[in-house]
Amino acid sequence: MQKKQTIDWLFVLPDDLIGGGAQQVLYTIINYFIAHGKSCTVIFTVRKKHHGWESLESKCNIVYLDYSSVYKGYFGAFSYIRKLSKTHIIKHAISSQALINGLLGFLKFVKILKNTKLVLRESTSIFLRFKGFKLLLYKTAYKLGYKQADLIICQTDLMKQQLLEALPWLTKKDKVVVIPNPVNLDEISTKANEVINFEIDNFIVAAGRFIPEKGFDLLIDAFNLLDDKTLKLVILGIGSDDEQQKLVSQIEALGLQKRVNLYGYVKNVYPIFSKAKLCVVSSRIEGFPNVLLQMMSQNNNVVSTKCAGEIANIKGLFTCETYDFTALYTVMEKALINNKDNKNLYFNDYNKSRSIGNFINTMLNQINN
Repeated sequence: MQKKQTIDWLFVLPDDLIGGGAQQVLYTIINYFIAHGKSCTVIFTVRKKHHGWESLESKCNIVYLDYSSVYKGYFGAFSYIRKLSKTHIIKHAISSQALINGLLGFLKFVKILKNTKLVLRESTSIFLRFKGFKLLLYKTAYKLGYKQADLIICQTDLMKQQLLEALPWLTKKDKVVVIPNPVNLDEISTKANEVINFEIDNFIVAAGRFIPEKGFDLLIDAFNLLDDKTLKLVILGIGSDDEQQKLVSQIEALGLQKRVNLYGYVKNVYPIFSKAKLCVVSSRIEGFPNVLLQMMSQNNNVVSTKCAGEIANIKGLFTCETYDFTALYTVMEKALINNKDNKNLYFNDYNKSRSIGNFINTMLNQINN
């Protein structure tokens, strides 16, 4: 009988959109483990669609399942992982999406991942973000999977509180911990020094997927109120055609075609964040916006809505309430006349506390204990 190979860490993601916060966190973790000699396998539940993972293709095993729909891909992932478990010893498995978390937990329940340490990470506030059938679907995933987890990671104390209030039976498991999202400071330093082709000047920047939760419609309305009409707004990111068209229609209705640029996907955002007059997170709700940490690494002038727990406590950050474009406008005006004090020192200290090394060490200590 052929000896089984070992996978130190199995990662399962819905798709390869690296611009998404959950994917970005897992990408950072994977890079760290590869650099420290760990064997990693990454499974996407759908066909390859985006770019950004090519740099890992020669360093770990990346698998794209042959599905166009994420939901069909869940069933395909079940079959693929079952086959994989027959030829490999899977030491750890990790996911950041609730439905996949449920799938991995179910695979452990039916003994396919019997001896695998299962790490499930909360990526958003499910019980605030979804309603109706979708919420029922997620609750089913929680019941199927979370009882089998060896560790459940929340990004903030607020997220943990919401999870335990919604699923009080998890309190007895003593496995839910708060570990803030990590940043790879070495990678940021390298990318920040790259020269990229970006010719726009005198601009405000935002970044993220084109989905309602990101609040780009609120940002456009707030931008329209600003006194300085020479400023431009650049929104980095991609999304569905329908969501993008909604933003295009809003821009046209306000007559902002020459001032608002839906720039598309950018592989390296750091030089753009550094060059901006102001960086803005306009989200309605987040687990914790990773793009905020990226912006803070490059720019003194950063505005964010209080879309996640702990944001209001970040020293030097301009903040306002969510769902209110006039409040966002007011704080943006205030930030634009900022005298650029020593906030970069606050931001640097904050990001250092979230280093990827600290994240991994805390996670492994929690698993082993």
